[in-house]
Amino acid sequence: MASNAPLQWLGQGWSTLKKTPFVSLFYGSLCALAGFGALTMSQAMPGLTLKFLIVLLLLGPFLAAGLYVTARRQLAGEQIGIRASFALYGQRRSSLALFGLFLVFVVAFWAMATAVIFAIKVTTLAPTSSGYVTLLGGGMDPLMMLFTLMSSALLGAAVFAASVIAVPLIVDRDAGPVAGVQASWRVVTLNPGPMLRWAGLILGLMLVGALTAFVGMVVIFPLLGYASWYAYLDLVGEAV
Repeated sequence: MASNAPLQWLGQGWSTLKKTPFVSLFYGSLCALAGFGALTMSQAMPGLTLKFLIVLLLLGPFLAAGLYVTARRQLAGEQIGIRASFALYGQRRSSLALFGLFLVFVVAFWAMATAVIFAIKVTTLAPTSSGYVTLLGGGMDPLMMLFTLMSSALLGAAVFAASVIAVPLIVDRDAGPVAGVQASWRVVTLNPGPMLRWAGLILGLMLVGALTAFVGMVVIFPLLGYASWYAYLDLVGEAV
């Protein structure tokens, strides 16, 4: 596979975005509102802002299912619209729901594990009352932030490897969640270089969207969603 394939996927995604402005604006606005809501919720506990943003990033592939449907219909010359983007949800609801539950379970386990492990560290290294207040109140503890970043990087890599093809495959072929995860792992194994660059582009663009108070996600989220569909089309022959 060409090393510049991820840039080609973005170019194809941009082309689809221009052809589907209303659907793209709808999903982009939903993502922007979700991100803004996460920032608002985190005001009471600033230390949890990072976790809120990471959770949103990890759930991105699942939330973009409607964009995959739109790209699929646009390529097939079928009707495009917000209602049409939900057309396959009813047919694929079981597999999509199971995969969504899988992602929620993984993210919830990570959130609890980081809190528990850090609590043990606080007890061992700094058994002070202020340490516990910081932990429970979501304070901006440097050690907690470093630990969260390291653990989220590992989790993010695992979730990316498990979902980069899974949701598009479910939307396109009604594959089961296990088959989707297996296909994603095979894709990453067969194409480590392009997949690493693709993951870097996704992370970089998502960070740009977050730094604009999520206003940029109005365009970035649908762009990445459509580009992910083209990545699936380019890679699925090697994965399934």
